[in-house]
Amino acid sequence: MTLGAFVSGDSVSPRGAQSADRMPDLPAPMVEVRLRDDGRWLRTDADIPRQYRHLIVEAGTMCDVPQVTPALVAAMLEAESGFDPLLSDPAKDEYGIARWTPRVLRYYLPPAKQQAIPTPPFSAEDSIPAVGRMLCAIAPELEGVPGDPALNLAAGYRISTWRVQRQGAELRSIQPYLDRVRANLERYQPASHPSHGLAGR
Repeated sequence: MTLGAFVSGDSVSPRGAQSADRMPDLPAPMVEVRLRDDGRWLRTDADIPRQYRHLIVEAGTMCDVPQVTPALVAAMLEAESGFDPLLSDPAKDEYGIARWTPRVLRYYLPPAKQQAIPTPPFSAEDSIPAVGRMLCAIAPELEGVPGDPALNLAAGYRISTWRVQRQGAELRSIQPYLDRVRANLERYQPASHPSHGLAGR
């Protein structure tokens, strides 16, 4: 079988490709999450643009999945675009700070914005929370897969969950990306950070 180009955020499997227009089951948002970034979630001396920190904290605290954290979201955004909200890569059909593909971003926008495939450019306000929604949605698909759970999520975002599950050449081909995410995680993760279950208390 010939594989198509890697699509950021495309977790559609070959068997499920025909149902790509079906909205994925998303977890309910966590309650009592405190979005104020006071250094509990991200290092205050990191190179994360201040104007995006609150969106990154929001995205990384959307569900009670331990590996979905603001530090992971920030690490992925830096690896995807260098925090460039104007990134445009028509050859890969990827745009914005999170390198979203329009047909995939559609399903991780708020319901009111899902009626049609969005047209770039994509705002950070749409792109960053969508990363959190997708990570929360795909996390169950990667339970039990060998490797670091956070890096598996980043890989699932970049090349799809079924390719991560296969542990094949596609996963090895993005090793430089995963190395960058790993290095970013070390730079962005606070020395001690709260568990999601304690957020807002």
